[in-house]
Formats: sequence, C-alpha cells, structure tokens
Amino acid sequence: MEDLIEFLHRVGELKHLKRAGWIMWGVKDPESVAEHSFRVTLMALILSEKMGFDKDKCVKMAIVHDLSEILAGDMTPYDEISEGGKHEKEEEAIKKLTEKLHDKEILELWNEYEERKTPEAKFVYEADKLEMLLQAYEYEKEQKVDLQDFWEMHKEKIKNPELRKILKSLLEKRK
Repeated sequence: MEDLIEFLHRVGELKHLKRAGWIMWGVKDPESVAEHSFRVTLMALILSEKMGFDKDKCVKMAIVHDLSEILAGDMTPYDEISEGGKHEKEEEAIKKLTEKLHDKEILELWNEYEERKTPEAKFVYEADKLEMLLQAYEYEKEQKVDLQDFWEMHKEKIKNPELRKILKSLLEKRK
C-alpha cells in the first residue's frame, strides 16, 4: 500500500510541473503537464472509438504518456539533448517510477506510445500534438502572444485524416 501511495504522490507532482515549452515561448502562467494530459485523455475518450481505435488502450495511453516527466522533467525540442538521449532519460524515469507497482501495464503502454508503431500509439501521439495546438490557439487569443513558429513546427505532425479535419477547423478559427 505504501508503494501505491508513494506513486500517487509522485503523479500529483504533474499538477505543479509547468509545460516547459510554453515558458520558453513566453506564455504567462502556462498549463501544467497534468492539465495537458487531462485534455489529451478526453480527446482519446471522445474520438478514438469513432475513428476505429481501441478506446480503452487509447485512454490509458493518453493518461500515461507524460508520466516520465515526473522524474525526467518536461524536455522540449530546444533542449540540448538528442532525441535518443531524451528517450533514454524518460525510459529510465518511467521504469523507476513504476518499479514498485508490480504492474507492467503502465510501462508497456508508455513504451508503445514512445515506439509509435501501433495505430493507437500514432493516434494518441497526434492527439497530443493537436492538444498542444489547441492550447496555442487559446494562448494566442488570451495573451496575444505570437506562436506562429510553434504552429509551423507541430501542425505537420498530424497525419490522421479525422484529426486533420479538426486541425483545419482550428486553423480557420485562428485567421
């Protein structure tokens, strides 16, 4: 029971971990990793089954996709670490975080997300990017910040036709 309580306390840290990319882009009072993961999870819940994916797997994957950041931190593409180095640091973190749970599902889901070989992992990855663009849209409207470069960096990562429709609608609203 103590291991579970410790794990849940650690997970609670995501409520206070601000998204590093937004800080870097000059956003005031940016969302936390937990807030981001919450909306990605809701997107998975609402959209995955309609799009032909295993809803349970997508929802679970969305919940765990950023858990490694508790120990590894929220790294951005601008940090001085290679993609391989980032993955190694996050993998070490998720293993350490989950080692005492005696439940391999979180680690398996996290690995599946990272590998992006399954349709569900690709969907959750793209939902994650779409959520960031939705958040960018909100910050642009609320704070009048210019996030054009952010849009250019992330919008092409969304390949799924249904998610692209949502993106297209969001881009229309942005004009």
